[in-house]
Amino acid sequence: MFKILLISKDTKTGRTIAGDLTAHNFACDHISPDETVDEAIIDKAPDLVILALENPTAASPIIEIIRELRRERPIPIIALVPKDALGKSRDIPFVVDDFVIEPYETEEIALRVEKALKETYAVESKDLIRNDELMIDLTRREVTLDGKTLSLTFTEYELLIFLAANSGRVFTREALLNKIWGYDYYGGDRTVDVHIRRLRAKIEWGKHPFIETVRGAGYRFKEPSD
Repeated sequence: MFKILLISKDTKTGRTIAGDLTAHNFACDHISPDETVDEAIIDKAPDLVILALENPTAASPIIEIIRELRRERPIPIIALVPKDALGKSRDIPFVVDDFVIEPYETEEIALRVEKALKETYAVESKDLIRNDELMIDLTRREVTLDGKTLSLTFTEYELLIFLAANSGRVFTREALLNKIWGYDYYGGDRTVDVHIRRLRAKIEWGKHPFIETVRGAGYRFKEPSD
């Protein structure tokens, strides 16, 4: 299940939208822009951020924070924009990945979220990731290779879906530690190396090399064949 972080100063509206998105099978948290946004994003490790732009000028620092964090991993941004905000800041469509103009319809927001996730993480739907003969069913939490079901631990599974959903992108060991084990985890880089080795042993038998080591950088999941 993909994780969404909704940033909105209007607590009532934010909680309503978060609840509606949860009903659409997304894990959605809501925070206020008055909180420490960079720490919240690192702590919650969302796959996508929805930013309610009640004040476009005040939202600019938050967008810059997310852009900075994008150096570690992709985080698409969808903005919820009041009609009069476009007149105040015509740069909005160019600094976010997508936007929805007030009044907001949850169905439209959910569709735009699905579209952004598909484009960012190369998923066929919010329930399925496919890479050549490897298939990950997110609803059943089931992984198959050449039609055979694989037995993975919880951490191996979380590591696999993150890498597979971001095929072609290089992630440092630190970025993987933060995403999979959490910001407060005190284990070292060796933790990542050990789990990568165990995961490789389960998914890379025969003709299936999926995870590449990028010397001096980290790890990358190979992109699907054409």
